[in-house]
Amino acid sequence: MDKVKRLPKGIKTIWRIHALIEFIIFALIMIGIGFIRLALSSTAKGYFDLIMIIILILGMIIFIGSLFLVNYLWAFWTYYIDERQVQLHSGYFFRKQVIIPIARVQNVTLKQGPILRWKDLQKVIIVTASGRSEIDGIKSEQADQLKETIMKLAQEAKNDI
Repeated sequence: MDKVKRLPKGIKTIWRIHALIEFIIFALIMIGIGFIRLALSSTAKGYFDLIMIIILILGMIIFIGSLFLVNYLWAFWTYYIDERQVQLHSGYFFRKQVIIPIARVQNVTLKQGPILRWKDLQKVIIVTASGRSEIDGIKSEQADQLKETIMKLAQEAKNDI
């Protein structure tokens, strides 16, 4: 595990499904808010309709933008693991680099919901005393191997201290 690795291409589908689910929830909330219109006077309905249309257009733009930016997100999401640290790199406009010293790792958890299971992916959660970091989704057999490797390296680092 001595080189920079990318997430599998199947994660792009997961991210697109996630964006779609978020948009559906947004649309349902907007429909719920739309029922407020029934209680408004006729002059207030015009303003309310205008505000709702603007919010719906912004929601559509964000949804479509999310779908198109998935490829860029994937291109810039990498991770690197060696005997000293775990590095996570993400972001396309605003780059983010997280470096987790192996000696600080307390736990590694694998998480898999129904959508990740469909693509045979698992989320890897690395827990330290100061928080947690996630690798969004890697192949299940690779996730198991990664978990064992990180925990073994963490145990060795703690024994060296």
